[in-house]
Amino acid sequence: MKFKLKHILFLLASVAVATVAVDFIRISSYKPHPLKPQNDIRLEQDQIYRELVNGNTDIDWDRLDGTLEYINGQYDCADFRMVSLIRIIYEFGDQIPESTMKKIRETLFEFRYWWDEPGENSMCYWSENHQILFASAEYLIGQKYPGVVFTASGLTGKEHMAKARTRALNWLEMRWNYGFIEFYSEVYYKEDIGAMINLIDYANDKEIVEKTKIIMDMLLYDVASQNIDNTFVSVTGRAYSGNRKGGPGVNLGGLAEYYWGNGELIHSGMMYGMVVTKKYTPPPVLKEIARDTNNVVIKQNNGLDIIELKDEGYFGSDNRSMMMQLGMESFTNPEIVRNTLSLMRKASMFTNDFVKDFKIIDFTLLRWLHLEPVIVRAINPQSNGVAIQKANTYTYKTKDYSLYSVQNYHPGTYGDQHHVAGMNIGNATSIFHTHPALEKDVPNQSPNYWVGYGHLPHVAQDGNVSLAIYNIPEKKGLIEKALLDYTHAYFPKEKFDSVHIENNYAFGMEGTTYAAFICKNKLSYRENTTDDLIQDGKRTYWITQAGSREEDQSFAEFCQRILGNKVSFDSTKLVLTYMSKNKEYELEFGKEFLLNKKPVNVNYARYDSPYCYAEKKAETITYKFNGKSLLLDFYNLKREFEK
Repeated sequence: MKFKLKHILFLLASVAVATVAVDFIRISSYKPHPLKPQNDIRLEQDQIYRELVNGNTDIDWDRLDGTLEYINGQYDCADFRMVSLIRIIYEFGDQIPESTMKKIRETLFEFRYWWDEPGENSMCYWSENHQILFASAEYLIGQKYPGVVFTASGLTGKEHMAKARTRALNWLEMRWNYGFIEFYSEVYYKEDIGAMINLIDYANDKEIVEKTKIIMDMLLYDVASQNIDNTFVSVTGRAYSGNRKGGPGVNLGGLAEYYWGNGELIHSGMMYGMVVTKKYTPPPVLKEIARDTNNVVIKQNNGLDIIELKDEGYFGSDNRSMMMQLGMESFTNPEIVRNTLSLMRKASMFTNDFVKDFKIIDFTLLRWLHLEPVIVRAINPQSNGVAIQKANTYTYKTKDYSLYSVQNYHPGTYGDQHHVAGMNIGNATSIFHTHPALEKDVPNQSPNYWVGYGHLPHVAQDGNVSLAIYNIPEKKGLIEKALLDYTHAYFPKEKFDSVHIENNYAFGMEGTTYAAFICKNKLSYRENTTDDLIQDGKRTYWITQAGSREEDQSFAEFCQRILGNKVSFDSTKLVLTYMSKNKEYELEFGKEFLLNKKPVNVNYARYDSPYCYAEKKAETITYKFNGKSLLLDFYNLKREFEK
C-alpha cells in the first residue's frame, strides 16, 4: 500500500495534535508549591544563637520549632534560616536536649539541598547568594553527619559534602575571576557573608577555608571602596526601594559601622558570625580604604555579558554553567532559554512558584523544533530584563558625597532590580532618577515604581557629572505590564536643608553638599508628595551634578553656575551635550560618550582605582593604601597582610 503525501501530512498533523494535547494535560496538572507558610511562623534561630554566644544557658529549646517547621516546609529562604541553626549545632550541640536534637536531625536529613535531588518545592536555588547558602549548608551538614544516609536524597553525608564542595569551589572561582554578579548589593552581600563565614569557621578543608577568606576580602573591599560615612549605597545589580534611597541605616546590616565606625555590635542575624568569629580578620587596609576622604575615582568591572558565556566556558547545561547562567538570572533570554527549560524538566521546577510560568512554553514540538528562542525573541518578555549582565561601574567619591554610574548598561532594555545611577549626599540620603515600570501603588515586588526600571537609560559619567538619556518606546511590549510616559526622581525635600526647583532644574543642599538635576522638561513634585520629582516625556534626559562648599563656594553660587552652563539636546538623534567648568560632555544614546570631543573608554579592567589595579582573571590581586596592603593569590591559597 502506497502512502500519498496527503496521508503523510495527515499522520504528522495527527501526531502533532496528539502531542500538544498530551502536553496540555501535563502542563495543566502542575500545581505550584507555596512560597511562604499559610500562617506566620515564629523564627528565633538568630536570637537563640546570639543568646548562647552571650552566655545564656537557660534556653527554651522549643523556640527552635518554628525554624524547623519553616525548613521542613522547604519554603523560600529556608536556606537563610540554616545559617544560625548550623552555628548552634556546631558550637552548642552539647547543650541541645536529645528530643530537640532528634527533630533537628530529621529536618536536616529530609531537606532538599540542591535542584538535582529528588523532590519539589518553591525555594530559590539559583541566584548568586542562594547558591553559596545552599552549598555552605549542605557541606557543613554533610561534614557533621558523614556516615548518615539522608532520607530525601539517599546520599550519605560524605557524598553531600563532595557535591557541595564542588559547587562551593566553582562559586568561589567565579567570584575571583569575574566579581559578584549581584555587584554592590547591600541586600544580598549579607547573605553571601552569612554563608561564607560559616564555611570559614567550620569547614575542615583548607582549600575551601582559604579561598572563602579571599572572596570575603574581595566582598569587603567592594563595601569599603564605596563606603561614605559608613553607608553602603552604590550602583548595583540588585536593589530595592530602601537601598536606592539610602540614609544611615543602609550600612550592610551595621557591619560597616562595626568595622569602620564606632565598633557597635550588629544585631542578631545571619551575619552575626562575623562579630564572634576567631578565624577571620578583615585586613587593616580595608579600614584605611573605607575611611579615605580624598577625592577618588573607582572603576570596576563586574560579571559577564550573556554573549561572553560561550567563550568563558559557561554556555552549556551542566551544573557549573547553569550556576553562572541562573546566577545572572538570565532565564528567558533567547541564548539561555533552552538550557533553562532543560534544567526545569530535570529538576521538577514547573511546580516552583517563582518559575511556574515557564510551563507555558514547555511543549514537546517547540523543543523538537528548537523554537523557544524564536518565541522569546518575538515576545521580548519583561523577564529578559531580570538578567544581570556585565557592569562597568564608575564612582567619584569625596568627603562630602559620592556619585556613581554603570557606564552604558544595555540602554533601552528592561531592568528588574538594577540601579545604574545615583548620588549619596553624605550618609543623609541618596538621590536617583528612574523610569518606573509600574504606576505608583501597583503591587509588584520588582520591577515597580521605585524598584528597577521600565526601560533603562544610557548613562555616562566623568567626575562629578553624570548624564542619562531615556528613550522610552512608543508602544508597549507584547506582555509588558505598563509603559509610562514619564520619568521621575527620588529627591526628598525633607532630607535637605534647602531645595530650589526652577523650571527644569532642581537643586538641593544638605550641610556642605550640593546636588543638581538638569532635565529636558519641567520638573514638579508629584501631587501630595515632597520626594517624587516628575519629568514628563519619553525622549528625555537627566543630568546629575554634585558639588560642595569646598568646590563651589556658596549654594547660591553653585546654583547660578549650573543655571549658566550650556545644555543642548537633539531629541531626534538623542544626542545630549553639556558644558561645565571647561569640560564638554557629549552622549549619544546607544553610542559613544565623548569628553572634550574625545571618546571615553568605558570598558574597564577588573579593578582600576587608587587602591588597586588588576586585569580580569588576574593571577594575583593587591590592594594598597596608607602604607598597608593585602595580597591575594586564589589558586595558591595566599592571603598576606599586616595585622
